Amino acid sequence: MQITVPVNHNFHEESPIKESALTDAFHACTDQLKCLKEIFSSVNELNTGNPDLKKVKIVSLKQGRHFTADNNRLILKMYSKEKKSTKEYYIQTGLYAGVIFHKGCKINISSRYGDILLHRMLNFVLDIFIDCNPEKAQKQNIENPYLHIIKYLFVQSLEKAAILGIPQEYKRDIQRSSKLRGNINIAEYIKRDIPFQGKITSVFNERKYVQEIVDVLHVAIKKIENFMSSEDQKRLLGIIQLLQQEFSGYYPSHRIIEKAKNNPSFNNPMYAGFRNVLRYAEIILQNDGLTQNKQDNQLSTHGYLFDIAELFEIYLEKLLSRGLENWNVTGQENLALYHKQFYRRSMFPDIVLKHKVNNKIAVFDVKFKKMEMVNADVDRNDLHQIHSYAGFYNTNLVLAGLLYPFTKEVNTHISHSKHLYGNEELPPSFIIDGIHVNALQNFNSLKQAEISFIERIKSLLAIHC
Repeated sequence: MQITVPVNHNFHEESPIKESALTDAFHACTDQLKCLKEIFSSVNELNTGNPDLKKVKIVSLKQGRHFTADNNRLILKMYSKEKKSTKEYYIQTGLYAGVIFHKGCKINISSRYGDILLHRMLNFVLDIFIDCNPEKAQKQNIENPYLHIIKYLFVQSLEKAAILGIPQEYKRDIQRSSKLRGNINIAEYIKRDIPFQGKITSVFNERKYVQEIVDVLHVAIKKIENFMSSEDQKRLLGIIQLLQQEFSGYYPSHRIIEKAKNNPSFNNPMYAGFRNVLRYAEIILQNDGLTQNKQDNQLSTHGYLFDIAELFEIYLEKLLSRGLENWNVTGQENLALYHKQFYRRSMFPDIVLKHKVNNKIAVFDVKFKKMEMVNADVDRNDLHQIHSYAGFYNTNLVLAGLLYPFTKEVNTHISHSKHLYGNEELPPSFIIDGIHVNALQNFNSLKQAEISFIERIKSLLAIHC
């Protein structure tokens, strides 16, 4: 039994599942209808702070950043309601994409706006800004969104890191021949080569591929090769052949994986990119539930998730950083409040722009929520939060706003205000803006939406600076 739903789904209970359509929605047979109804018989709510969800792994796409640890963030909620003479079944999701195995049922949580936006955001996470069109690649049918994301991250980061070659290190080797390489091995010379018989034992250092890294990468590729497109396999053909040739033949243990991750060769800037590659490879190797249901699916809730809101935030931060040459762009800046008092707190606005010359400030909070430019789309708490950030910067502030994925073209007449709070005595502007996206969007239209977004922000900043 399985079903695929998007992130941030059914918040207003707008998409119930009728009882007559329940088995079709979960691709189940009629014999499984009773089990399905039992899942919905009580409110099943899975939150990030639930102690029973220790087997649900949430992977952060950007290490070293602060993201608020909210113990009540929704992952999945399943329940039913009586409506007149029938029952309606509801599935609600939060901002985590991936796969959850719950009571024998597999719930795939996908990105709401299609693979084009997802791949673009993942490329920005990997600092790949080339304007390549992913539509040209042969698409593979991967039901598990988590596997799709981790596969994409692994393949893209490996291709980028391997441009300068697979990590190598010097290893000590011994050779006995008629030719001298390196230094004479005195002990072996005395033991075996006196009297001289035409051969001599020498010791030398030779550059060789790091075996632990080769083994981890080779096995990781083998695990996902059935889900790689022909385009991916073509791009990695040389790397795959090299890893196959150098593979030791042993499946890497936990000790080998740790040794590979901490290899001294990463101190060389040439190979620094392999740190992330091995991070994704470790996830692939250690998470056996990526591609199939395990026998304990009936006994425990487990799964693998990404925070799509985090991904969208990193994407917009890097997009602004590339598009605004005169501004320094930082993410999750620590704003310390009352740091000498017992009630001290910290705030972390998602994106802060600081002008390189006059130190003027623009501050934004990023929300991966539906935005159709109606009043109900803007959460009251989100609005209060961004105005708290705006108040902290006081006279240096020139612009504040909330940034969303828009499902309609941005209408600045109703989404931009020339004054903070709508108060003409306060010069900073306030906006609700973002990237126009939809599930049927092609790469060129997404690229144009990015350009339009940057131009709108540039024009607003130019008014005050």
